[in-house]
Amino acid sequence: MNISAPFIKRPVGTSLLAAGVLVIGMICYFLLGVAPLPNLEFPAIFVQARVPGADARNMANTVAAPLERHLGQISGIDTLNSFSSEGSSFIVMLFNVGTNVDNKARDVQAAINAAAPDLPSSLRVPPIYRKANPNNAPVLILALTGTTQPLSQLYNYADTTLSPRISQIPGVAQVDINGGATPAVRVDLNLHAMAAMGLTGDQVRNALVAANVIEPMGYLSDGNTQLAINANTSMTQPDQFADTIVAVRDGVPVRLKDIAHVYSGQQDQYQAAWYNGQRAILLMIRKQADANVIAIVDKVRALLPQLTPDLPAGVKLTPFFDRTPTIRASVDEVQITLLISLGLVIMVMLLFLRRWAPTLIAALAAPLSVTGAFIVMYLFGYTLDNFSLMALVIAIGFVVDDAIVVIENIHRHLEKGLRPMDAALAGTREVGFTVVSITVSLVAVFAPLLFMTGFFGMLFREFSVTLVAAILISALVSLTLTPSLCGQFLHVHPPRSETSRLGRKLEVFHEGMRARYAKALDWSLRHPRLLAAQVPLLLVLTIALMVVIPKSFFPQQDTGAIQGSTQAGADISPEVMMQLQQRVAKLV
Repeated sequence: MNISAPFIKRPVGTSLLAAGVLVIGMICYFLLGVAPLPNLEFPAIFVQARVPGADARNMANTVAAPLERHLGQISGIDTLNSFSSEGSSFIVMLFNVGTNVDNKARDVQAAINAAAPDLPSSLRVPPIYRKANPNNAPVLILALTGTTQPLSQLYNYADTTLSPRISQIPGVAQVDINGGATPAVRVDLNLHAMAAMGLTGDQVRNALVAANVIEPMGYLSDGNTQLAINANTSMTQPDQFADTIVAVRDGVPVRLKDIAHVYSGQQDQYQAAWYNGQRAILLMIRKQADANVIAIVDKVRALLPQLTPDLPAGVKLTPFFDRTPTIRASVDEVQITLLISLGLVIMVMLLFLRRWAPTLIAALAAPLSVTGAFIVMYLFGYTLDNFSLMALVIAIGFVVDDAIVVIENIHRHLEKGLRPMDAALAGTREVGFTVVSITVSLVAVFAPLLFMTGFFGMLFREFSVTLVAAILISALVSLTLTPSLCGQFLHVHPPRSETSRLGRKLEVFHEGMRARYAKALDWSLRHPRLLAAQVPLLLVLTIALMVVIPKSFFPQQDTGAIQGSTQAGADISPEVMMQLQQRVAKLV
């Protein structure tokens, strides 16, 4: 049985099918996302809770501890760690490899809800959780600065205007706002004045909560007409809070301004950011997992001229951190390497085959295999990253092997006098099993990467799937399109009486290679023991080099950016820390 016969006998249909694969593959190429690394789903979930003003000890005892008790009851947890600092608690849950993180995310949300009664009432916003994603780093950071507007107004403008506009861009997952917080009325209590009045912090808090309540007031009706009572009892300005009566002593009302300093500020006064030495609000733009990072950044930059006219006078919106230059450079370099590899493969085939028809027929296997791999990548939700493109570069050297085997065998039958169609049928039938065995052996080399577990398994799965897909598609092309084209365009050329100078040089080159190979083969057959000793020698040398060669998780590269962090003692106040941070920034 010759599985290639239907395709050989129908060259037009086979060519149209190949053209369809080529077109669909190119469409999928433009639909693929671009990222530096594959989309990795680590078996980890992060939980974060914030209580402005709480110290690290209180955060650990009143927030982190109750959350850990409930989160620790989730099955499949490998390790559970928590980190608490001033106003914030951060919990890291690592699950066993192979755990479905989406299912565990629902368990985490249920545990957070169960822990709510044990959490302090000062926790205004429920704890939030998110899955680990190495591609979740901001792709672009915008700095909003202004000389005519206070920081609270800049934050309000970023939160109500800029963030929603940017979030509407396809592929943008979220826009985080840092460097400021929600505007709020701050109350700094005077402990000495409170002690003189016999007041405690809880009494003051309860008085403010009772005075700032929004609730339905009911209706007024005379039987014929009904009116809803609307009374605005909420307070939004500092002077309204300052005049609030918090207690009565000896018949004299005690107002909040008598025992505290009331002023406008932000909810978290210790959150700050600077841009070129000026206080700024930072908008950190993050992409969706399968989005094209380059396209997102280009769309955001295209949107900036539309946002600038709406900014108040003296306010500027400046992009200052862009991850795409290094991503563009690395992806472009790999794509150029892919084209160079394809060109070199075609040149080498032309050098040895010395005929345009078999060279071009064999060369078609490369673009068809690559575009077919693009279709598989799109169906699996993969991205164009360094690993998938590296797999395609490696596959270029493999995908033409099967086609060359088929073409050489068909050409052998042509030299025996068979017609092109008969030669294609006979030649493909003879080497069909050989092509399948070559493909299976190559797949067997890379298939173990598909079954690797842990982080490296997740990292190399996209690489192995892309490479195996290109190899399998090349086998299909070699058994269908290649013999079909050979049956139409491959012919035996009679020997020419005169050969060009280049042809004569190629003949001399080929004869020289045959002669050197014959001598090397004769020497090898006369010294079998010496050649057999090479196997253990190479094995020992490989092991020695594995020990000696330096190792690293990723190769070092210059991204053109320097990041640093500063750490001070626990007794350093936030105000002093800000000053020290600015001194470090000026030195850098």
